[in-house]
Amino acid sequence: MTDGFDIIVVGAGTAGVPAAAAAAARGLKVALVEAADDIGGTLVLSGGSISAAGTAMQRAAGVADDADTHFADAMRINHGTGDHVLLRDWIERAPEAIDWLLESGWTCTPFEPVFAPEHDLYTTPRTYRSTEQGFSLIKAYRNAIAPAIAAGNLELFLETRVEDVIVEDGVARGVVATHKGEEIRLKARAVVLTTGGFGGSKELWQEIHGVVPLRYHIDTVVGDGLKLARKAGGTSWFEDTLLPSFGGTRDLGAPAAAWVHTVIVPSVRQPWEVYVNAEGERFMPEDEPIIDSRERAIMRQSDWSFWVIYDEAIRNEAPPLFKWEPEKLEQLFEGFDEDYVRADSLEELATRCKMPVGTFTNTIDTYNRGQKVGSDMFKRQHLPAPIANGPFYAVRHYGYSITCYPGIQVDHDLRVTGANGEAIEGLYAAGEAIGIGFLGHSFLSGAIVSSAVTFGRKLGQTLLA
Repeated sequence: MTDGFDIIVVGAGTAGVPAAAAAAARGLKVALVEAADDIGGTLVLSGGSISAAGTAMQRAAGVADDADTHFADAMRINHGTGDHVLLRDWIERAPEAIDWLLESGWTCTPFEPVFAPEHDLYTTPRTYRSTEQGFSLIKAYRNAIAPAIAAGNLELFLETRVEDVIVEDGVARGVVATHKGEEIRLKARAVVLTTGGFGGSKELWQEIHGVVPLRYHIDTVVGDGLKLARKAGGTSWFEDTLLPSFGGTRDLGAPAAAWVHTVIVPSVRQPWEVYVNAEGERFMPEDEPIIDSRERAIMRQSDWSFWVIYDEAIRNEAPPLFKWEPEKLEQLFEGFDEDYVRADSLEELATRCKMPVGTFTNTIDTYNRGQKVGSDMFKRQHLPAPIANGPFYAVRHYGYSITCYPGIQVDHDLRVTGANGEAIEGLYAAGEAIGIGFLGHSFLSGAIVSSAVTFGRKLGQTLLA
């Protein structure tokens, strides 16, 4: 048994490191426990976009912005959903989190706020792109905790998975963990769960959503926090909230995970191709500019997938669809990956994609007729060319998950709560462990990372005060 800690932070990722660093800076004795062999969590996969309103960087760029405008934008984009109190709390605290990151050595490029076209746009540029994606934050995190480790205020436990929360008389008092097969028991006055979501757990996806989509995740993020909270008497929330990201593709020989290897955002590249579902039918205007509408359209398709269809003329004349080199793309179409299909006729293409041949050929014929006269049945505006001359191409795209909307239910002080809404004394949570459902049923640019950093710092600054 190791006593003497004030706070135990479980998970050294996006929220956990800021929590531990802030608590240690106050002179508290902190244990930071991480299942992986290094800090950072899902930041190794993150683009590192962060949003905040009313920052020094905005003022330097001549951008007028404030929390009220940010909150109004969030309400517009998420259609009034989410937990408005937590959402507002994040927005008001976010500028201070940006300041802390800058003080810790974080850099962004350009050194000013931008609009982020991969999500529905704010009315004001307030997203900051990390210079080296998530690794820029990890570098800043190392800088932030190094002095506390050297001073003895922070002890870092790597390759240590927490198996249980020690609860005594209804109060969280520590954790039971394992390190290389050896049990470790740590005691403290408060426990903070910042273990991330459950992207790596097929079981939790099936239990909560009834589906297991392609997921962009790391293997150590398997819902440990949610499992620990449940064992301690906590519960989950936002279980009915789900929204995929639009248009991931599988890499050649890659495991069952999707990511964005094509330029499929209309504000960046207008589509020359058409999208058809497994039934061989179009289901949306391909140039739909509202990202939220695109994401909801893919969620209505069977197995969250669709085919991007084009011909040889489009391949040669259109701006490049793929981010890959032509040589790699040729390997994909010459190989045996069922997600990349090339055929001499539309009929052969449909057969190889396992779509109804008649339905598919009629879909393409109908599109070509509308394209010829400049009037598309889905009201698509960008109609540069028909799909008429082989060989023909089909690339399977997916709705995929990069995050989890459900998570540990917390109150507005980030205390873990039970199904009755009562807080479990001494047990707190932040970051993706609480899910992103409180941000609303949408994607707010830069909000996932920003809210995790912000709420991690909030706990580190306020617990045991």
